[in-house]
Amino acid sequence: MIKRHPIRASLISVLLLSLVLGACLVSHQLPDGPIPQARYPAPSGATAGPLVIVLPGIQDDMDSLQDSGMVEQIQRANPDATVILAAASFGYYMDRSLLERLQSEIIKPALAEGFTDIWMAGASLGGFGTLLYEREHPGFLSGLVLMAPFTGRKDLAKSIDKAGGLRQWEPGPAPPVVHPDDVPHEIWRMLKGFADDPERARRVWLICGDKDKFHLAAEQIAEVIPDSHYYEPRGGHVWRVWAPAAGHVFHAIFSGRQAATD
Repeated sequence: MIKRHPIRASLISVLLLSLVLGACLVSHQLPDGPIPQARYPAPSGATAGPLVIVLPGIQDDMDSLQDSGMVEQIQRANPDATVILAAASFGYYMDRSLLERLQSEIIKPALAEGFTDIWMAGASLGGFGTLLYEREHPGFLSGLVLMAPFTGRKDLAKSIDKAGGLRQWEPGPAPPVVHPDDVPHEIWRMLKGFADDPERARRVWLICGDKDKFHLAAEQIAEVIPDSHYYEPRGGHVWRVWAPAAGHVFHAIFSGRQAATD
């Protein structure tokens, strides 16, 4: 492994997002129920350890999420960790219910159970969802693990690159109302803010393969988080690249915490 440095509905936005992600939807139906969940208790039997919520990519369903290897990698890194796979399909983004459902169906029940150390890990579209959650609830999560996150159209990443990187990019004044077309821009505004907020930036870990289609965006995010929090394995936009790297990330996270308490 190589380590390197009020919303309005918009059909155009929905179509653009699906085209940029370059994948067909698993289902063309809007969701009509809760986000499907699969829960994996801590192998150690601990009930007060960390909780890791994993969000999928656009082509994933629960079966592919379970086959990804993420549960095994996380719990190998910390047997006290409970993992929830939340198969939030693209439909939850389309009907704009994702954040409300994450909060009401997963986060609030977890808090009621006594979990206080809550992480969110998202791949591709799920990385975008994780960033959306952080924007809606800044600083609530113990940390974010982003795996080649989708962050909008490529021309937005290119414009940031042309400006000299995320630190030099000027996003302009924040709009009074954020429309769907503007959401990726506002996510980048939040990420730029990490450059001046090291405490918040230290909560972010990033994984992206060296051949990943979102590599340019990942390099830009890496500018504003600690160097050691960016992992660049060989490969492309697939779980067999992300999951083993996530194992390294979570091992670093949890072993670092243990060292800090010794």
